[in-house]
Formats: sequence, C-alpha cells, structure tokens
Amino acid sequence: MDHHSDLGGDLNNMDIIESPIDPSMQKEYQDLSGSVNFENVNYQEVLTEAEQLFAGDTPTEAKKRIMILLAHLGTIESAKILEKYLMVSDEGLKDWAVLSLKECRVSLESVLLKEEGGFISTGLGGRGRKLRYYFVVSTREGRPLTDAEKQTIEERFKKSGDDYGSEIEEIILESNYAMIGILAPTDVAVGEVIEEGIWQCNRRGQVLSKDYYVTNVKKPTKEKILKYLQDV
Repeated sequence: MDHHSDLGGDLNNMDIIESPIDPSMQKEYQDLSGSVNFENVNYQEVLTEAEQLFAGDTPTEAKKRIMILLAHLGTIESAKILEKYLMVSDEGLKDWAVLSLKECRVSLESVLLKEEGGFISTGLGGRGRKLRYYFVVSTREGRPLTDAEKQTIEERFKKSGDDYGSEIEEIILESNYAMIGILAPTDVAVGEVIEEGIWQCNRRGQVLSKDYYVTNVKKPTKEKILKYLQDV
C-alpha cells in the first residue's frame, strides 16, 4: 500500500496551536530559536527590553528575538507580556506571537506539572486535543464515481471517524477522488482511520484504491491532488 504523507510533529504530550500557522513562519521561528544562546541571557534585562515590543520604532527582527526570549523564559510574567502583545501585534507578527506564547505556556505548564511537555505547530492547526488533517482517496484506475458510491464514501468515512473519536469536518467529492478534512486525536494514527474508511467503502466491491495522500501542513490544492494522482 502506498501512503503519501506530509506530516510533522511529535505527538506525545502536546498542546496544539489552534490557528493555522504558515509552515515557512514555523521554520523561521525554529531556526532563529535554535540560533540563540540562552545560557548567556539575562532574563531580568529581557523583561525590561520587552517594553520595546510595544514601541512602533522597534525593528521587526528585534521584536522576533524578544518574543523568543520571553517564550524561553516560560514564566507567568513573560506569558502575560506575550498575551498583551498578541492583542496589539504588528502586521505580519501575529503568528510569531502565537508561536511564542504557546511555547511559553508549555514551558510554564511543564514546570507546574513537573513533567516534560512540548507543542505541535502544524500548518493546518487543530482544535482542543485534536489535529487537523486533509487526506485524498481515489478510485481504482481513475474511473468515475457513481452517485451511490459518493454517498457510500460520505457515510463510511464519517463512521470510521466516529469509531476512532475523530471528526470529519469537510468532504469534497470530485469525479474520481475525494478530499476529506478530519480532526483526529493526537493518540490516534490518522492512517488507521483512513484505511478503515477505505476498507468500509470496498466491502461490496473495489471502489477505492488502497493508496492515499495525507497532510497536516496545508490544505491540498487541486493541482497538488492531480499531480499526486498522476504519480500513483
């Protein structure tokens, strides 16, 4: 079985960022965070410098660095500063503030709970303790779906989602494929939900191919889907 995936994140003990964050912004944030030598930072000075977040003439790069330092500090005080900035964040820095605040909160919760935590930031985001994915299933040899088969796909994938505590948010049915949006708990392998749905659809005949594409980075465009279908 061929599973094309575009997935990111370690799923253990994570707090999920609910609003979608551009993957390039996530990478920039991680790269800058990885370049900071936190051992040489005076955090009392950071709290003082944090006032610069609210000054209009502070360079964007300086604001990004201050937010990363506040996130790493992981205290109630630094979280409150980031929350305050998020409410008035500059154009283009809202996502950066979201990433910083979530990292800060996880650090804070980790200390309070005396356990290691972490956070997932996926391009598609999530809700509560569930991650958002999109997946594409297609017909065998690209043949057109009948109306009855389209109805079967809707019913069987909703049932598969229910069986795994997942929520089907969107189903887009085209002539020979379906794109489905789903919220799945972090302790559920989304591939199992998809494969169960395919199996359910094929109980009375080979409607769907066993191959599928799944992502939690970005909602697939029609061009992306057609390229995937050509590849398989």
